[in-house]
Amino acid sequence: MKFKTNDGLDLYFDIGGKGIPCIFLHGGPGYWSKSFHHYSNVLLEKKLNMIYLDQRGCGRSGHSLRKDYSLNKLVNDIEELRVFLGINEWIVMAHSFGGILAVNYANQYPEQTKGLILSNVTLNMYDSFAHQMKKGSEILRTEIKELSAKSISTFIEDYFSVVGKLMEINQYFNFQYVDVANKRAIDIIDEIGLNSDPDFQGFIFSSEEFFQDFTTLTNQISSPTLVIAGAYDDAVGPSHHKLFGFKNSTEVMLASAHHPYIENQSEYKNTIMNFIDSKFSK
Repeated sequence: MKFKTNDGLDLYFDIGGKGIPCIFLHGGPGYWSKSFHHYSNVLLEKKLNMIYLDQRGCGRSGHSLRKDYSLNKLVNDIEELRVFLGINEWIVMAHSFGGILAVNYANQYPEQTKGLILSNVTLNMYDSFAHQMKKGSEILRTEIKELSAKSISTFIEDYFSVVGKLMEINQYFNFQYVDVANKRAIDIIDEIGLNSDPDFQGFIFSSEEFFQDFTTLTNQISSPTLVIAGAYDDAVGPSHHKLFGFKNSTEVMLASAHHPYIENQSEYKNTIMNFIDSKFSK
């Protein structure tokens, strides 16, 4: 299904399940919602009316000819979809980079945010990428450069240098998966339909607004919040969630890396269903 934004972009979304409306915001940046939908529909749709959105420029959604991938535009797209669907309030669920969109949405639209479910999210890309670089340098047995957030372009250049070397020795995806065979399963899902705009990720990685420390927003959000972290998640850092300061949060650490909906499905499902039952059951 698609809807048209106020600036004329067709954004793709899927809907499934019954229960409380819940919008899913994927990571990347520049990925899509299809793989999460593939795994999570049987896990979540019994109690949640899931809405799986491909963000503008991502997956099956339209590309912005003006390259308008600003944070404000991405957040406004979410609100426009809520209005389009006629939903009064919903749970905002996010994975990885999607967490940045989720907390900004919740901060701007508190009355529409029934709750937050944040799975393996980063709210400070500088901190998460720095973790990857430090971990990568340990694996590569190289001395890490002094990290500086003053120049985003230099920081990202250094980051991709480490990632490239890890890719050469087939070590990078160990940051995301306990069992790298799961990456190959994801690759099969991604073979058809993934048509993200390469400029989307380029825009994000060159934009200072996305490298802000969004953990500072967490103490302003009062909606019930579930934070799921992975004990082996070296994509965002297994301790990254300790920087959050939500007023009304439940934190759960799972025995998984960056994708618990693949690697620890039973505990992932139970954690979310228990949160839904405890916070939203009448």
